[in-house]
Amino acid sequence: MMRVFNTYLYEVLKGTKPVALVTCENSLKGKIVSRLEKENIPFSVQDIDNSKINVFFGNKECIDVVKKIFVVPLCSLSPYEDFILGAILGYDIKLQCKRFLEKTS
Repeated sequence: MMRVFNTYLYEVLKGTKPVALVTCENSLKGKIVSRLEKENIPFSVQDIDNSKINVFFGNKECIDVVKKIFVVPLCSLSPYEDFILGAILGYDIKLQCKRFLEKTS
């Protein structure tokens, strides 16, 4: 999992990815948070359960939005919230539109 985190971190640092999401074991939280703090990258950590966490990191404004909107488990998001999250994470907008339409049909 650290390989995925490091890849996303590189993309955020280079500016090719405005924000990233990594889901990982809770045991990696200290290592990830320490690295993000060292790089001075804004982040938000959300507990999934006792063993897993979601870590959002990247652009400050995007992280601020994540902290305001996504306060429930991601599996509980409305179709609208799911669409917004996908857009923030830079997912293919056509696929996000298709996913939204399927969820709201």
